Amino acid sequence: MAFDLDLLTSTPDIRSVAPIHASLVRALRYTHVARRGRAFCCDDLAEQLGAPLAVHAFLVFLDEAGRAWPEPIALNPPCRSRMSYDEMLLVDCATAAAKNDRASFDDFLRDMLDSSRRQSVWNAARRLMARMSVSS
Repeated sequence: MAFDLDLLTSTPDIRSVAPIHASLVRALRYTHVARRGRAFCCDDLAEQLGAPLAVHAFLVFLDEAGRAWPEPIALNPPCRSRMSYDEMLLVDCATAAAKNDRASFDDFLRDMLDSSRRQSVWNAARRLMARMSVSS
């Protein structure tokens, strides 16, 4: 069997993932671009999330993850349809939090974050996903 590096390094296309996952990735990218351009708007973020009640919880989740990550979170530009590894990891963490699956959440982050940092990201992810489900 041949080794396929492209298959090993490929990430999902946001056009092929669950709508809530695509919304999270679009919100991550929007927030980054808008903050850099000093054009951030909560209404625009709510539109990206598709969940107006989730805006504050999303910003807390993003800030907690940003503080916890050992390096800056790598996001792909809005024009790229493929998710970055960090985008994929954040979506996986949010999904685990939505399912109250702490074991999977910890498995995703254990090699990268200590338990106290994982706890802060977990708490923020749980609040975000609770708000996403209320707003949907």
